[in-house]
Amino acid sequence: MVIKERKTVYSGENCPALSSCAFPSITTLSDGRIFAAFKGAKTKGPYNKTDRGVVCISEDGGESFGEPLEFFTPPVVDGKPTTIRLIYFAEVAPDNLLAVFNAVDATMEELPYYNEETEGLKDTYIMVSHSADGGGHWSMPERVQVDSFRDTPLPLTGAPIITADGRVGIQFEVNKPYYEREYWVHHSAVVYSSDGGYTWGDEVVITDSPEIYYWDQRLSTLDDGRVADIFWTFDRTRGDYINIHQCYSTDGGRSFGALTDTGLVGQPGNIISGEGGELITVYINRDSVPVIKLAVSRDGGESWQDELTVFDYGENTKGKKNSGMNDVWSEMAAFSVGHPFIKRMPDEKIWVYFYSGPSTHRTDFHIVKVATKE
Repeated sequence: MVIKERKTVYSGENCPALSSCAFPSITTLSDGRIFAAFKGAKTKGPYNKTDRGVVCISEDGGESFGEPLEFFTPPVVDGKPTTIRLIYFAEVAPDNLLAVFNAVDATMEELPYYNEETEGLKDTYIMVSHSADGGGHWSMPERVQVDSFRDTPLPLTGAPIITADGRVGIQFEVNKPYYEREYWVHHSAVVYSSDGGYTWGDEVVITDSPEIYYWDQRLSTLDDGRVADIFWTFDRTRGDYINIHQCYSTDGGRSFGALTDTGLVGQPGNIISGEGGELITVYINRDSVPVIKLAVSRDGGESWQDELTVFDYGENTKGKKNSGMNDVWSEMAAFSVGHPFIKRMPDEKIWVYFYSGPSTHRTDFHIVKVATKE
């Protein structure tokens, strides 16, 4: 593997309203356009009042990207105004686009998104909208209520997937309500649609361990039809992270096999199929100086080996050792680099994309283009 090009999709350096870029995603459309979406805000957090879900569009295969567009006005949900925390897209058929985004309760603007006293989150809703003309016009956003977790904060963990049999899956995790004080169990889950995203059901709970948080899951459909899931893994009893874990589905995401240890250390992105049948994943290790690496498995995910460092932050950002959930959330709120993902692109390169910048509240949307062969 070799790095061919580095590119900045968007920089908020001269735009205070969007100086913090996070939750990046890349969606390729059948007409050749590329949607680069992200959460833009004045600050990274801990408040959500300046969050905006925006998209920059490329008309030339990723050589250049336009200025950020906002397709949606933050909806009113259950009578409450919201902000849009992040936004993802999927093309379910040519010119038929699905947008999936999180809307967050904005009635408590003076309160942080995460409640340190209860470990709860503000109301976080999954919303969907459709476009039949390639993004020119969008339907009124509608809320997706997941039957098993009604009226529970449901943060998205990545873009929608399309399974080998054509179903659309929304990946999310389950958190506790803001003021709930009872003990809770974290879940990673997915809910499916068989009609292009108009109706939803058949949710699948992938993880439900009371001791281990398998969070920030990254679901993806592989070339062999399997659905891969990979997790940033936190041991609640130890109060610290353990190795990245993974699991796979052989029935189109209806059920998942046992969780296994990848041997990789850090926060993962997604898993994709390489052109030679290998699997490729991306992850960021923040044990000292944050580095983003590509790792490869040539045995179907049984074992992984580092192949390439695509980004080195160059400065040690590790603060105090984690001792519990509040430390973890404080650390996440301070990150100035993260959320790496990978995508195999029509230009025969792998695009690694992530956010990074000089400080917590000044981050940009970056792409590193990687060729798998010299």
